[in-house]
Amino acid sequence: MLYDSEWGEITMALAGDIMLTRQLSVFKEARFLQLCELFRGADASFANFESCAHEYHEGSPTVARGTCMTTEPKLLADLKWFGINIVSTANNHAFDYGEDGVLACIRHLDAAGVPHAGTGRNLREARSPAYLDTRGGRVALIAATAFFNEWNQAGEQRADLQGRPGVNPLAF
Repeated sequence: MLYDSEWGEITMALAGDIMLTRQLSVFKEARFLQLCELFRGADASFANFESCAHEYHEGSPTVARGTCMTTEPKLLADLKWFGINIVSTANNHAFDYGEDGVLACIRHLDAAGVPHAGTGRNLREARSPAYLDTRGGRVALIAATAFFNEWNQAGEQRADLQGRPGVNPLAF
């Protein structure tokens, strides 16, 4: 017996930035639902989670210029409803609510069952891949960002140092 993944066929739907600020499941327009079906029908459906999933009391807005992006954790169900099943968190909004916001976002994505890569409690975690098992096979995602402030970088973990929450930096 062959498993589906042994056929070597996998479908992927790739999106850019998603800034989820309200429910998606309330919309019933035909073209929108067709887009949903495209993402739902793929084995792996990826987006860049250009936000921070956190509750009001989790983290404080940073001093950086621009908009601090917020996604209420309850909206992560709509992300999955839409069909997105793996995300990158390495981006310029990951640190909008500081270290506490990074940690809250990780907790909420984990609780919602959304695999994610690009941030972590330390540099090792931020550099680690996220895995998604699908009927077509296993998908791994490694995410990094070249657009970050110096203080957004995850810190290295050592035996005598716990590391620092942040993004996986891509510096050159």
